[in-house]
Amino acid sequence: MQGGVNILISCRCPCWATIPDIELYMDQVVSVLEKELEDFVDPDTKSVTSTMINNYVKQKLVPPPVNKKYSRGHIASFYIITLLKQIMPIPDITRFINYINAELGSEKAFDLFCTTMEKSLYHVFTLSGFQDDLTYEGTPVYSTIKSLCMSYAHMRYAMTLLDEHAPAEIPEEKDKDKEKDKKEKKEKKKK
Repeated sequence: MQGGVNILISCRCPCWATIPDIELYMDQVVSVLEKELEDFVDPDTKSVTSTMINNYVKQKLVPPPVNKKYSRGHIASFYIITLLKQIMPIPDITRFINYINAELGSEKAFDLFCTTMEKSLYHVFTLSGFQDDLTYEGTPVYSTIKSLCMSYAHMRYAMTLLDEHAPAEIPEEKDKDKEKDKKEKKEKKKK
């Protein structure tokens, strides 16, 4: 658990200013997102693919690219979607993104989301106090952001504990269970 915990405690979300300020083609967007999300997602799975991005556009979760190029706003939305889809349905994530962008503007919304995510992970994994953002403390938009970030952090903590204390099923036992199931089915058929 130590390795995963240390990564999550020390990982940093990008801020708006670190997202490329030029419009990017699909393969560039995927590359940027993979780099920014590497500490947040399972290394055995693709965190984001061109197919996923195309589906988000087709489902109108994000505006279509202009001349096949994606903006900072697209990348910020894809980042949030990729993290939060692990804990909630994508249509609700879209509502969330639209809400925070309408309340704060895209840049402030993304930066507040990212700093709150970092604080949430640190708080949950270290059991330390949570330092609220005093500018937005008590506002419905901040409460929503904080609740979702804390939910994500708690999910990651629970998964880390499971990985440490409840390892995946051992293949030999799995095969034995399959054989046992087959024998039981045969016996039922005989009756």
